[in-house]
Amino acid sequence: MLSIRRSLRAKLLLASVVIEALMLALLVSNSVRLIEHHLGAQLEARIEAVELAYKTAVAVPLAARDYATLRDILDGWRKTGDIVYMAVSDPDGRLLASSGWPPGEALPLVGQVVGDMRHVRFPVDYLGQVYGHLHYGMSISFMAKASQELLWQSSLIALAEILLSLVLLSIIGYLLTRHLINLAKASISVAHGHYEERMDIAGEDEVALLAQNFNTMTDAVRGRIADLSHQASHDSLTGLHNRRAFEAHLDEALAAPDIDEHPVTLLYLDLDQFKVVNDTCGHAAGDELLIRLTRMIEERFAYGFIARLGGDEFGIVMTDVSLADAERRATQLIEEICAFPFAWEGRAFRLGASIGIVRSGPGMMNVTDLLIAADTACYAAKEHGRNRVDIYAPDDEWYRQRSEDFRTMPQVTAALAEGRFLLFHQRLAPLKPGLPPTAEILLRLSDPLGKINSPTRFIATAERYNLMPYIDRWVVENVCRYLRDWAASGLPLPFAHLAVNVSGASLGLRDFPTFVRQQIEKYDIDPALLCFEITESCAIANVEPALDFIDQMHTLGATLALDDFGSGLSSFGYLKRFQVDFLKIDGMFVKNIDQDASDRAVVEAIVQLARVHGLTTIAEYVCNEAVDRVVREIGIDYAQGFVRHKPEPLPPIPG
Repeated sequence: MLSIRRSLRAKLLLASVVIEALMLALLVSNSVRLIEHHLGAQLEARIEAVELAYKTAVAVPLAARDYATLRDILDGWRKTGDIVYMAVSDPDGRLLASSGWPPGEALPLVGQVVGDMRHVRFPVDYLGQVYGHLHYGMSISFMAKASQELLWQSSLIALAEILLSLVLLSIIGYLLTRHLINLAKASISVAHGHYEERMDIAGEDEVALLAQNFNTMTDAVRGRIADLSHQASHDSLTGLHNRRAFEAHLDEALAAPDIDEHPVTLLYLDLDQFKVVNDTCGHAAGDELLIRLTRMIEERFAYGFIARLGGDEFGIVMTDVSLADAERRATQLIEEICAFPFAWEGRAFRLGASIGIVRSGPGMMNVTDLLIAADTACYAAKEHGRNRVDIYAPDDEWYRQRSEDFRTMPQVTAALAEGRFLLFHQRLAPLKPGLPPTAEILLRLSDPLGKINSPTRFIATAERYNLMPYIDRWVVENVCRYLRDWAASGLPLPFAHLAVNVSGASLGLRDFPTFVRQQIEKYDIDPALLCFEITESCAIANVEPALDFIDQMHTLGATLALDDFGSGLSSFGYLKRFQVDFLKIDGMFVKNIDQDASDRAVVEAIVQLARVHGLTTIAEYVCNEAVDRVVREIGIDYAQGFVRHKPEPLPPIPG
């Protein structure tokens, strides 16, 4: 039975035999019916026909106990010539209806033959339940012998035909299904990854067509898998290996048994000025540049495993090369990139590149550490002037500082999330009568142990990893909250305003002025209590955003200060454009003003320029009495420094 369920050939044979048997049975039955009609002599066939014909008709009225209808049916049947009587009894033998049978007389035994009449009985069931029996008497004055001969001959013919059909169907089934079996085996082989499997079946029939389609399918699957495999390991734009394949290759190289004798060298390349192409001509130009540049690199720098790691960053893994040779080749690659011409829609561009190099060894034996080190070295190359190569040196002071950044960044992020920043302040002492005292907001970070860290421990890291916008927003919101709470006390604020520093990163964000306005409205404070300090270098680097910020803050009612003024060579030229209220003189000119005549001359010139523009001046880094005296002599309006006030937490809210 199990083999029949599994075998298509067996199913086809069984189905064919069953169908043919049914058809032959119908044929014999039809022959008997014709003989009965013409000769009326085949009793057994007639009995079967009567049973088949009458059983269903009697079942419905019998099940419904509609005996009147049942009698009408029996009366109608008995009118046929060979039916002598008919009767219906319940399962217990009680007579329910009859035609031609005496009502009070017992029904005869089943199969009893009396004279020319044979007594017949068969059960009447409906939907699987027996409701009674049908009894009738039939004349047997027919040609029984003819019936028997017909049945015998028909049976022999049917048997012979079934046997012949079995043989023919077995042969045909084998011819049809043997290829299907091979196809099934081939499909299993494909399922196990053997995509080269093919079916060699000649012909033009359906099986041959199926085999051809199978071969087409395996070819398509093989091609598609090859495409997917390529896509999984290659960059879709440049065709280079992608980061996933690069890391896998690097991991494999690091696992080599001779890694100690033949260390791995990793180059991390970052294009310089690529953003200019994207911003000027769009991403289509940037994509085309990457494609052309990649071709050049592959043609002229076939020294190792090259991959595009993302954006404008590339990685190269080299083995069996010295560090000096790797540096030489990296320098050559930078020269090739710098000399690489690119034009788009009539505009010509020149790129540069910075490359960081790291070599496997103690403490550098996994993919993550090597990539971080190479990326750090690449960043060092950018900071040290771009278009150069930098080799990772963990003992170098610059790299130690970057390692410190990696440790500091999570602390800054955690401090933002946990609210561990603290607001300090340093007062600005007025040096002229009638000037109100002001203060600058300073930031401190409290570590989990409660230690207070100065900005020198975290600001540089926050700037490097673009965390300053989050810090600036924290400061603005908390200063606004402080001013609201102080106003609620009913006492006047001891400062004319509180000065808040704005980083260059926040200055470049379009939504930062909106955020400031929302905080002022949220805490319902007087905007005049806020002064925003912008460093000169940030303002010059972001001229248009700086001008827009200054304009919007003035519209709100806040004041502006230009911090570290004098540190940039172009600061005097920009002063006319920056409509600020305060000018904070860079401390590098102030701290030695009592000893350096040139510093004093610069400061005097700045003060004179500020007076012309109607600006209030502030001297930073007033660190001793001598400097404080000179600052007052020059006529500066405010002094800020340790000699006047050391930074401390903001005064507590009264009450």
